[in-house]
Amino acid sequence: MVTNGVKKKFSIQELSLKRRIWIAISLVTFIPLIVILYHFSGLYISIHAIIVAFLIVSLGWWIIFEVFSSIVRVYSNSKKTLKNIGEDAPDVANEVQSLESIIDILSSKMRSGLEQLKDFSQKTEELNHEVSRKVLVLSTILQANDLFSKEVPAREILQFLNQRLKEILEMKISFCLLMDEVSGKFQLASYCGIDAAKVEEITAKQFSDLHKLGKTFILDKENKNFPYIKLASELGVINVVVTPILSRTLQVGTLLAASSSEAFTFSKDDLSVLNLFAQNIAIIWEHKRLARKVDELEVFDYLTGLYNEKYIEKRLDEEMVRSLSYQRPCALLFMEISNYDEYQKKFGPIESEKLIKKTAKMFKDNLRPIDIPGRFGLSRLCAILIEKNKRQSQVIAKELKTKIEDNFKGQVKLSFSVAENPIDGVTAKELILFAESHIGTSEANEVS
Repeated sequence: MVTNGVKKKFSIQELSLKRRIWIAISLVTFIPLIVILYHFSGLYISIHAIIVAFLIVSLGWWIIFEVFSSIVRVYSNSKKTLKNIGEDAPDVANEVQSLESIIDILSSKMRSGLEQLKDFSQKTEELNHEVSRKVLVLSTILQANDLFSKEVPAREILQFLNQRLKEILEMKISFCLLMDEVSGKFQLASYCGIDAAKVEEITAKQFSDLHKLGKTFILDKENKNFPYIKLASELGVINVVVTPILSRTLQVGTLLAASSSEAFTFSKDDLSVLNLFAQNIAIIWEHKRLARKVDELEVFDYLTGLYNEKYIEKRLDEEMVRSLSYQRPCALLFMEISNYDEYQKKFGPIESEKLIKKTAKMFKDNLRPIDIPGRFGLSRLCAILIEKNKRQSQVIAKELKTKIEDNFKGQVKLSFSVAENPIDGVTAKELILFAESHIGTSEANEVS
C-alpha cells in the first residue's frame, strides 16, 4: 500500500484486539454461511471456491488463536509479575476473572508505588532544603571567621551575620543588642528590615527585660508568650523569637528575629540556627572585649618598638607631677617627618615603614637612657626629656634634626617643637596640645 509516496506495511498485529476479534468472527462465520446458502440454493460451487473458503475460515481461526494466545501470555506474565513482587495470584478457576483480579492487584500496587514515590520525592526535597540551609549556615560562619581574621570591624561582621540570619530563616526583621563594656548598657549592634531609631525606642522604654532573658522565648502559632504579643505589635510582625547571647553565664546581648507569616511555627532547626548565630556573636563580643584589654595593657608601638601614645600621655602626667614636687624642669619634644606623604607616594608603603623604623631607632639612640621616647601618630615621634628645660630641649631637637636629615642625605625633612611644664601646660594633654600646634613654627626653632 502506497500513500503520498510513502510505503506502509499492513500488519494485523497493528490492529486493536476488538478489531481482530471482529475480523476473525467475520471470517469464520460469514464465509461458511455464504457457501451454505449457495449450496442450498442449488447453485454450483466449484472446488476452487470451496478451497478458498476453507483457507479464509482457517485464517479466521488462526486470528482467534492469536488473540487468545495474547490473552494467555498476558495472564502468564501478570502472574509472574505478581509473584516477583511477593504477591500470590488469586485462586480463581476462570482465567479471565483471575486476570481481572491480577490486574486490579497490580494497579493497586502501582498506585501505592506512585504515592510512595511522591512521598519520597517530597522528603528528598525537604532533605535537600535542610542540607542547603545547613551548608548556607556553615558558609556564613566560615565567612564571618574569615572577616574576623582579616580584622574587619566587629560592627560590619555583626551586620553580615544579621543579614544572613534574616535570609536563612526567611524573616521580615532581625536585630542584635550587645552590652557596652564601659556603660554596661545594651546597645543596638546590627539590624535588618527595620529602622534603628524604632528598635532603640522600643527596646529602651517598653521592653527593657530583653536585657535579662535567661532563655529563648517564642511567639508563634503554637507558642503564646503573651508579654511578647505587644512587642510583636510594636514591631509590626506576628511571630517573634528572642534568644539571649551568653558569654559563659553572663547575658551580653539579645538576638531577635520576627516574621509576618500567618499560621507560622518556629521549627527546632530554626531555633538551632538562631542559637548558633547567637554563639558566634558571643565569640565576637568576647574577642572584642579581650582585644580592648590587650590594647589597654600594651605600651609599645608595634612598628618602631617605642612607647605608644597612651603610655606617653600617662607617663608624662607622672613626670609632670614629679617635676612639680621636686621643682625640676620637664619637657616634651615632638619631631615630625614633614615630607612623609611625598616620600610614601614616591617609594611606596613598605619603604615608608622602613623609613619610620630607621628614623625611630636613630631618634632613640641619640637620647639619654633616662629620656622616654615614643611614637605619636603616623609620622610623628616624641620624647619626654627628664629635667630638661625648653632651651635645652630646643638644642637637643636641633641636633637630632641635623643628624637624621644628614643620614638620609636630604631625602627626609624634619620639623620639631618643644613644650615645658608648667610654662606651656600644667597637664599632659595641655602640654601635648601645645607641642602639636607648634611643630615647624618659628617659635619652635628659636633657641631662647
